[in-house]
Amino acid sequence: MAKKHIGAAAHDGVDGDDELDDEEDPEEEEEEDASSEEEEPRLKYQRMGGSVPSLLSADAASCLTVAERIIALGTHDGTVYLLDYLGNEVKRFAAHSATVNELSFDADGEFIGSCSDDGSVVINSLYTDEKEKFEYHRPMKAVALDPDYSRKASKQFAAGGLAGQLMFNSKGWFGSRDQVLHSGEGPVHAVKWRTSLIAWANDLGVKVYDTASHQRITFIERPKDSPRAELLRPHLVWKDDATLILGWANCVKIACFRTGDGKNGAAAGDILGIGRKGSAGSGSKYVEIKAAIKTEYYISGLAPNGDDLVVLAYIPEVAAPAAQVEAAGAITTSAAALLTTKQGHAHRPEVRIVTWTNEELATDALSIHGYEHYKAKDYVLAHTPFSGSSSAGGQWAAGDERLYYIVSPKDVVIARPRDADDHVNWLLEHGFHEKALAAVEDGKVSTERMEEVGSKYLDHLVLERQYAQAASLCPKLLRGSAAAWERWVFLFAHVRQLPVLAPYIPTSNPQLRDTIYEVVLNALLTNSAYHEQLLTTIRTWPSTLYSHSTIITAIQLQLGTSSKSDFLKAVLAELYRMDGEYSKALALFVELQRPDVFEYIEEHNLQADIHDKVVNLMKLNAKRTVALLVQQSDTISASEVVGQLKKAGPDQRQLLHSYLHALFEKDPNAGKDFHNMQVELYADFEPRLLLPFLRSSQHFNLDKAYEICAKRGLTRERVFLLGRMGNVKEALGLIINTLQDMEEAIKFITAQHDDELWEELINLSLKHPELVGALLEHTVGNIDPLHLVHKVPCGLPIPRLRDRLVKIITDYRTETSLRRGCNEILKADCVDLLVRYYDEARHAIRVGGTEEEGKAQSNSQNGSIAPAPAMQRLRDQIPSGTTKTGRKLSTISGSGLCCICLDPVALQNVAVVAFFCSHAYHVTCLNDTSGIRSQGTDLKKKESPKDLAYKIGQGISTASLYIHGDEDEDEEESGSPPMRCILCTTASAKNKEAKDDRKKSATAATSNGWAG
Repeated sequence: MAKKHIGAAAHDGVDGDDELDDEEDPEEEEEEDASSEEEEPRLKYQRMGGSVPSLLSADAASCLTVAERIIALGTHDGTVYLLDYLGNEVKRFAAHSATVNELSFDADGEFIGSCSDDGSVVINSLYTDEKEKFEYHRPMKAVALDPDYSRKASKQFAAGGLAGQLMFNSKGWFGSRDQVLHSGEGPVHAVKWRTSLIAWANDLGVKVYDTASHQRITFIERPKDSPRAELLRPHLVWKDDATLILGWANCVKIACFRTGDGKNGAAAGDILGIGRKGSAGSGSKYVEIKAAIKTEYYISGLAPNGDDLVVLAYIPEVAAPAAQVEAAGAITTSAAALLTTKQGHAHRPEVRIVTWTNEELATDALSIHGYEHYKAKDYVLAHTPFSGSSSAGGQWAAGDERLYYIVSPKDVVIARPRDADDHVNWLLEHGFHEKALAAVEDGKVSTERMEEVGSKYLDHLVLERQYAQAASLCPKLLRGSAAAWERWVFLFAHVRQLPVLAPYIPTSNPQLRDTIYEVVLNALLTNSAYHEQLLTTIRTWPSTLYSHSTIITAIQLQLGTSSKSDFLKAVLAELYRMDGEYSKALALFVELQRPDVFEYIEEHNLQADIHDKVVNLMKLNAKRTVALLVQQSDTISASEVVGQLKKAGPDQRQLLHSYLHALFEKDPNAGKDFHNMQVELYADFEPRLLLPFLRSSQHFNLDKAYEICAKRGLTRERVFLLGRMGNVKEALGLIINTLQDMEEAIKFITAQHDDELWEELINLSLKHPELVGALLEHTVGNIDPLHLVHKVPCGLPIPRLRDRLVKIITDYRTETSLRRGCNEILKADCVDLLVRYYDEARHAIRVGGTEEEGKAQSNSQNGSIAPAPAMQRLRDQIPSGTTKTGRKLSTISGSGLCCICLDPVALQNVAVVAFFCSHAYHVTCLNDTSGIRSQGTDLKKKESPKDLAYKIGQGISTASLYIHGDEDEDEEESGSPPMRCILCTTASAKNKEAKDDRKKSATAATSNGWAG
């Protein structure tokens, strides 16, 4: 007997197909342990992939048939699916409302017929919308299309079911017509049509009808002791045009159709229990049974395999006890055993290859999903059709692939003969590495397999699930072979262990295809446990190894569906950064709260991109965020920042305060629209800064601010606000009654410049003896101490009154002494200045010549006087820098010209007045301009005008032309004011006005912004 193998899918199967389970029954394991050598299997298996797993996850398969180019799958919900050989769905027909029991293609594979428990037969065209439906009102169990259905206009088919009639339908001039070929022998369970022969099975056996001669050819009885067809369906398979293989329960018969006189055929039929109807004349067909096999298992499916048979075997349980058999009544022993099989304890189905003499060549047990719960009738075995089988005699043509399909409700397994590559694989799987190497060297397979054989140690480690050790050995064993690396990458991917191999994958020498690196990254991506390793890998590998867009798309899908890990977001940010999409990377860095995000912003100048990330940046580092926002206040408005922080909830109020405070320090007007809000924020978080804010801002509501300060008991701020609102007495009352701070009160009154407040201060202080004593200490320069003492009621206890009175007296004496000393110093300074003035007045001044000559002479004389700065200021105040005659002022001083008419002073018979500022005037010009009464009374002459004019004409330096000595006497005698230089006097007056204006402005500012 052939060894029993557990079916396993080959590695070269369709991508994504599952391997069959490698579990074994205990009995099988004992069998294998007892055998010293295991026989290599003849078939290899794999589950059909494509659309099949998803289809069967929601439905269950009931039948399957195969054409040359396509597969048809029927399900229990009544749908017919058309699949390619890889299992991908091509088309579907919602043909029935109940279980699809049988499917049938025509020879050309252009039409598909189906029958169902809903009592209908439906025929669909695969390439057009043509569809026909026939209702029979009883469940239909079998259907067979005429092999020439697409070529003939008659469109014939045969069908049968529980009604017990074999219906033959054909199309004529008047439409489709049903003909009952046979009835009365129970339900029709199977129908197969080959050339002109129709074979069908009912409760009594198998019959064959010849459509060419319109005669029933033969009848083959149902095996004795076989269960009813409802429990074990009969199976009919045409090997070729003249050979029919039928299997029923545990019996297989092979019937060959012959043409002759029928005599010999009748004899053979009699011997084998075959009946025959119809004439046996010359040229008629008869049946010869070539082989009959009795098996130890039930037959769930049959298929030809050259001169052998492929049988899908269902292993029954041990025969039922006699008591159960007796209770079953007329049910046979085998049927009783079938019925008493415990639910959930069925054996694995087996694929057996047997000869016509019942010699088993190979046996493979299949790990079908849910096999424990299935019965024999739940399985179906189908095979690919023979190409040109009429001439080939039931053999596959060269180049055709022999495929067998094992169908269960939730599985479709493909079996195919093993080739040379499979032989090598089998040797490697069983540890026969030397034989595998020899097979490769013999040239039976491609030399590329040499690498696989050479990596036997890696195979062994992977089979033993020692993935870490296998991965660490890959660099040593695979070396520089890119193909070997790629193969092992996919192998590790197949066993879902790519994260173990990822650290060892080379990035150069050799550099693999970008697809390989993408597969590795995707493997790390799909499992959240490896997201941290994915981030490390992305940062380690050169960015040119893989397509960034591919990985980015995969990560976005992952983030959008399930995983939300921070490592995955960090990977996406790194990829964005590598692609130059710095703004997108910044958004993720901020979301991840990366500490280096601020350096990243500065490095890539992304300050303008933070406008919508204020809250997260604040949470990361409020101080740096505030500084950044304030720096970018021109591009990121305060309203935008405030809006985001307010929207984030009341927990962000302190961050809002930090931002507005920093913005206010940079530009007090930048956030003026939020100053009312800032008042409350300062009051809540930094009350010490509220008062400076109130002093600096002009954009808040005084009443609201006062209300906020009152609620929070901020007295000093209330004092300031009352002062701003003009309620100075109320403010003073707060200082005295609440703060009880006399120094504060005195500062407040001093800033207000209101003398009435001193009296108010005295009246308020009288209620507080301690404050009266403090006020006594600050009377100097502010309040008359006697007035204060008189105001104090008799008997008012004042702490330390004696010491304070002594201090008042001491301070008064000190003040008096200081005043006396200041007066003495002032007098001494006046005397000193008069002496200097007198000495300088005695010096000569120049009224003629150029400035350069005057400077030269002045430098040679001690005590010379430089032009007064007032003249320079007067010159600056004249917009054009010229006089009314158009001459520049800079050319007048010391130039010998009259400062009014700009004519030379050396004119005959005209008196000249010269000042020590080097300005000179004609007396007549002064009289016309200043209204001087007469030169005889206005000027005290030292010399007559004629002498003066003479001296000037002779070029004599006349420092004492008109000397204002003894001005007091002149004033007493004439009662006129002293004479002064017009230009210098005007400049001095304007300078004094400017000083007075500045002083008034300073006083007003002090009054408005009193600082306590």
